[in-house]
Amino acid sequence: MITALLLAIFLFLAAVASHLVILGVGHRLLDRRRDTLAKLAVSLLVLASHFLVAILFAAGFWLGAQWGLGGFDKAPSMDWMDYFYFSLINVTTLGLGDTYPTEHLRVLAGVEALTGFALISCSAQLFWTMMQKGEKA
Repeated sequence: MITALLLAIFLFLAAVASHLVILGVGHRLLDRRRDTLAKLAVSLLVLASHFLVAILFAAGFWLGAQWGLGGFDKAPSMDWMDYFYFSLINVTTLGLGDTYPTEHLRVLAGVEALTGFALISCSAQLFWTMMQKGEKA
């Protein structure tokens, strides 16, 4: 359990740090330009950031499974796309339930959902700022 918590905390910090750096790039771009192309570029940055977070957690789920912290109900084996799919569904807090973690990997899933909620909120703030700046242009 301690190992799963430490892995979850590491992934949380890595996800938040990478997301904040990428959103910072978006803010700086919006400070220089307010045209539609710049807004589309910022939108792609936000998408890339969320994909990166999903990839980080997918790697964490794979690593946790390798360390014997748990597995997934999707037996007999999961490939990289399965880990990414679960992580993407989980980080968006959608949680379809067609694949779910077992044992201590459930802790990682909970932390990922909380991380996703926080980072989606940060992304929403950037979109709000982008729209506000567009109205003043």
